[in-house]
Amino acid sequence: MRHKILIVEDNAINLDLIIAMLEPFDLDIITAEDGYKALKKTNENPDISLILLDIGLPGIDGIEVFRRLKFINASKDIPVVAVTAHAMAGNKEYLMSLGFNDFVAKPIDKNILYEKIREYLKLDR
Repeated sequence: MRHKILIVEDNAINLDLIIAMLEPFDLDIITAEDGYKALKKTNENPDISLILLDIGLPGIDGIEVFRRLKFINASKDIPVVAVTAHAMAGNKEYLMSLGFNDFVAKPIDKNILYEKIREYLKLDR
């Protein structure tokens, strides 16, 4: 079974970079460029295995998207990894305290991203 992953990223260059980084994995990749589209795509794809969620999004930010995802029964158990350039001291702790499963800082370190993908999708090396 191929895992389905949702990448929520409003910056096209960052989105292309993340997709390219994930190429070694055999994944079905869905993308959304804003929070409203992320919620819609999650609703349309109940078999999503993991969400990589940018925090600084237009419309509703990643934190609000996360809150709404966790409120909906169909998506409440999907692991969500915050992906953000807001890597200030305390930011990771704040996001984790809200219930995010994990945190990846931008610019993204490919090895850290791979570690998270393997962990949450339970993939072998």
